[in-house]
Amino acid sequence: MLDFLFGTKEAQQTSTTSVELPEYMEKAAKSLTGVAGDVAKEGFIPYTGPRLAAMSQAEKDAIARAQAQTGIAGTQVGQAYTAATAAGAPIGQADLQRYMNPYMTNVADIAAREARKQSAIEQQGIAAQSAQAGAFGGSRQAVLEAERQKNLQQGIGDIYAQAQQQAFQTALGAAQQERQQQLQSALGMASTGQAGQAARQSDFQQSMGIGGLQRQMEQQALDLGYSTFVQERDYPKQQLGFYSDILRGVPTGETRTYTGTPVQQPSFFSQAMGLGVQGLGVAANLGWQPLS
Repeated sequence: MLDFLFGTKEAQQTSTTSVELPEYMEKAAKSLTGVAGDVAKEGFIPYTGPRLAAMSQAEKDAIARAQAQTGIAGTQVGQAYTAATAAGAPIGQADLQRYMNPYMTNVADIAAREARKQSAIEQQGIAAQSAQAGAFGGSRQAVLEAERQKNLQQGIGDIYAQAQQQAFQTALGAAQQERQQQLQSALGMASTGQAGQAARQSDFQQSMGIGGLQRQMEQQALDLGYSTFVQERDYPKQQLGFYSDILRGVPTGETRTYTGTPVQQPSFFSQAMGLGVQGLGVAANLGWQPLS
């Protein structure tokens, strides 16, 4: 009772707004929905064109050359190693004999032949002297002949002994020079093999680079074709999206309700008091003075 007389109450402020969808918008929305349903039912459209560019002919040729040349470097290195190993091996009798035999034939045999010729001349002189002395075939001639034979054999022996020593020194020097040349040749083979391998690698890389550029250009053309296909495939969907964006900007039919902040309403007693005071004010203006 006191709340009714002196208390206050809260009142909600509510507003409702209704917007009707225009007829043309309703038709457009239905049309859009139907078309979107048809598009959604479409099956997957595969791309039948190539996506990845094939290896260019320049790349194929470079790979074929590289495969054909496989093992060349290894063979050259093996040959160089064999030559270097042979150059470092000890010099044997067979190596020396190859140089000594020609020396003995060209030097010692000629000197021995000349010694025998001189001995034969000496033998003729001994025989002539013995004949003049009347002692041909005697003991003196025998002594002289024995001396000649001894001198001849000793001379030939000395020729071959000296020739043998000189032949050994000559053969040793020639064999050592040959080994040095073999070593230089082995080093040259190794260097040539490395240079050849580097040249082949450079040629391979250059060919692969040219072929890669050709393949890249072909790949760009393939990518452009695929991009065009995707644009054509998605064009209906893009148009539907464009149409849908336009429809979103148009107001749709709906009802909106707004509830505001509660407002404090005065109690019945306050209202009555207010009306009473207002009535007294009006009566006073009309000349009513109850206390006069």
